[in-house]
Amino acid sequence: MLFLSDLDRTLIFSYKRLTEDNICVEEKESKKLSFMTPLSAGLLWEISEKVTFIPITTRSIEQYERISFPSGMPRLAVCDNGGNLLVNGVPDPIWRKRAEEHILPAMAEMERIKSYWESLPDVYFEVRLVDGTFIFTKSHIPLETLRLTAEKLCPEKVDLFDNGDKIYAVPKGINKGAALLWLKEMYGEEMIAAGDSLFDIEMLRNADIAIIKQGELTGERLNNIQYSEEGDDPDFTLLTVRKILEERGIL
Repeated sequence: MLFLSDLDRTLIFSYKRLTEDNICVEEKESKKLSFMTPLSAGLLWEISEKVTFIPITTRSIEQYERISFPSGMPRLAVCDNGGNLLVNGVPDPIWRKRAEEHILPAMAEMERIKSYWESLPDVYFEVRLVDGTFIFTKSHIPLETLRLTAEKLCPEKVDLFDNGDKIYAVPKGINKGAALLWLKEMYGEEMIAAGDSLFDIEMLRNADIAIIKQGELTGERLNNIQYSEEGDDPDFTLLTVRKILEERGIL
């Protein structure tokens, strides 16, 4: 069995939810950025002994590499919203070649979007091509920026997303749901997937079992077998995985 999980707000959380006993799992320039509770840290260790844990994140490779799980770094990790598979920390060339079948045809559109976003006064962050995979920046009016982008440029080969003030232009076919299916082809095992945002929808739909953390997907019905959080417990994801594994006699 494979356990695929989004990271931010699904498995780890920011300093905004910091309590005294939390464990820091990410630092940048000596600043502590992300945390786990001691309970979640212990659960991840226990779960990783029994099933294959694969982080699946929209983070860039560099951002992912800042994370240090108490249970050790997983052998596999999907970064760039599905654009790269890391195997022992090294991008897998076969996976990347497959991803580029979707990325390269969208590159001209992404360059146009990049230029357009760079011209907008409400875009207040560097417009980046992340790991050669998708465009990212921040806007004071994210929904309006995406509306104008769709209206003026009529993109056909990319999907537009927002997450708070962050905005993205991602090639069609590069998403966590496709990544899950590629992993399914590689390993042929039953899959649990956990997530909380619009980026996670297709992954949760394609999984055998979906765990929906409170967030943008609250109230959605995405899978025949799903566990949805009603409160806001940082341990919900891993407590639910433990429950599933116990019911199946794996733990």
